[in-house]
Amino acid sequence: MPIPTADALEKLAIVLHVTSDFLLFQPGEREPEDDVKLRFEALAARPVEDQEMAKAVLDAVIVKSQITQNVARVSKATAKVKD
Repeated sequence: MPIPTADALEKLAIVLHVTSDFLLFQPGEREPEDDVKLRFEALAARPVEDQEMAKAVLDAVIVKSQITQNVARVSKATAKVKD
């Protein structure tokens, strides 16, 4: 079975009036947990400055996690080369 291109998925989503995520993922697969949703809803009621600060904190946590994963991957690859 051929895999549709991103362009084909985009066109199909437009014709069906849905998002490409709707076509690609199971229901709820790309949604945050309920407790996270509640926090985002509470944050939406805060001033823009608070929202920007929260975004910066989230970005920092995400970057830290990505760096940790990359360091672990490189360390593992380096260990294999040494063996």
